[in-house]
Amino acid sequence: MKSANFNTDLSQDTFDTPDIKSEPMECRRCGVCCTRHQAFVEPEDIVRIVSYLGITMQDWERLYDDSRWQFSEYRLIRHVNGACAFLEYDNGLATCAIHPVKPACCDSWKPGPDRAECKEGLKRRVA
Repeated sequence: MKSANFNTDLSQDTFDTPDIKSEPMECRRCGVCCTRHQAFVEPEDIVRIVSYLGITMQDWERLYDDSRWQFSEYRLIRHVNGACAFLEYDNGLATCAIHPVKPACCDSWKPGPDRAECKEGLKRRVA
């Protein structure tokens, strides 16, 4: 999931994303990224997820849509108990209930040893 640093100058309609230079690494399935960030979903993501889960759009809105933030047709996935509603754990490893149809922002997330989320996850594994 890519975090954005939004420009506070409201006269400009742009935002800057950080340039993260991190060596790629295999995901350790700690789940920290799913607790720190809310997945930003586009309409296409929502349609795929709704179809995959076999639910209605009304179910989506009631169960998964974070209604505190709405910008046009784009949404955030609700956090439940401090994490993405789709985060599950299997034998101590984080797993995504919708992994085959995960949102584009989650698909573009690349773990790395320089990412704060991955550092925290690695510390948890060692402790």
